[in-house]
Amino acid sequence: MTGTREGVLLDFDGTLTKAIIDWPTMKDEMKLEDDTKILEFLQTAPPERARHVSEVLERHETDAANRAEANEGALELVDYLEGRGIPFGIVTNNAWRHVAVMMERIGLAVEKVITRDIGIWKPDPRHVLLGAEAIGVAPERCIFIGDGQLDMIAARGAGMTSVHLSKEAGLECDYRVTGLREAIALIGRLIH
Repeated sequence: MTGTREGVLLDFDGTLTKAIIDWPTMKDEMKLEDDTKILEFLQTAPPERARHVSEVLERHETDAANRAEANEGALELVDYLEGRGIPFGIVTNNAWRHVAVMMERIGLAVEKVITRDIGIWKPDPRHVLLGAEAIGVAPERCIFIGDGQLDMIAARGAGMTSVHLSKEAGLECDYRVTGLREAIALIGRLIH
């Protein structure tokens, strides 16, 4: 990707916080296949089935929120962005009620946060496009950093520079970093 980048959007769970939810165990408890997207499933599931899956999801997300820990380099990354006046925000498939608990728990304050509560979520590019709008930066000038496949699909679909946070290659992205401190260096190169 070429062009000037001006803003940064960040995933939350597994990116700014350490990944806590055991997805295979939770999906097993929900009786869902591994590749089933939970939020999409809830939109079309019969009411009784949706209620069960929602209850399991809420229990796991609440537990994760109450045990949240900042990912290595998360606070430094936010300090870096704030210190340089780089517009930034969070775009997460989590719900605000959980994100608020986690942000307080890890000592993180971010003004612009887009959650699934708006009724759309990643991989839908509109979710991250709302993030770009919230920080006042054109999508093609945004860097999106996330740890999951849905993050990369949404970012690429929105025309953003996609940065996969992972120790392993595999997902299609523009850049890959193994940690948030490495992300700081990358942002320094991409935003002059």
